[in-house]
Amino acid sequence: MPGAAVVVLATFAVASLLASCGATDIPTPRRTVTVTVDAPSTAPAGTPAATPTQVPTSTPTSTDVPTALAVGRLRGAPSSFAEAKARLDAARPAASVGDRFRSPSGNIVCRRSADPATAACEVAKGRVDPPLPTICPASGPQDIGRVELSARGALPVCNSDTIGTGGEPELGYGSRTPPSGTVSCLSETVGVTCIDEASRHGFFLARDTFRTF
Repeated sequence: MPGAAVVVLATFAVASLLASCGATDIPTPRRTVTVTVDAPSTAPAGTPAATPTQVPTSTPTSTDVPTALAVGRLRGAPSSFAEAKARLDAARPAASVGDRFRSPSGNIVCRRSADPATAACEVAKGRVDPPLPTICPASGPQDIGRVELSARGALPVCNSDTIGTGGEPELGYGSRTPPSGTVSCLSETVGVTCIDEASRHGFFLARDTFRTF
């Protein structure tokens, strides 16, 4: 039938046109999270129920730790270990602060240890989506609220627990923690930075943003 032939030819012409235009190659929308990765990714181990803990409870599942992740606007975050160390060296030490402290805003709480050399900071508000899909275990929270530092690197954690106790002293803006091993932290209006001079790793954490290096 002539009419049926016209329909078949029209259908064939449309299919050929779509194929020649690369209809299946339509770009997907851009993601708003920025990520830079210098090392293979790994998923942290699961974390327990939400109860205060004396030490960070999540550890990497292997020795490969992502050490160059950046999420959010960063707002004055140091871009490297060298820059972070220069800021800490220029800051005044706070004699009244020990291994636990909080930011003046109260939104960031941290703890550090000289043996082993570790540090961890977490936000009360301003958790962020993971920059890599393997960071958050499927059985737990799906956003990052804490960053933990060890000799192997700085690791973002999708925590359900907390390192806060409610009695941490304030580390004033422009002040750093007093000497204690190789780990030290700096409080600034833009956020908190912690480094380990032995491993030359560290992190920056603030509301809605963090960077590891």
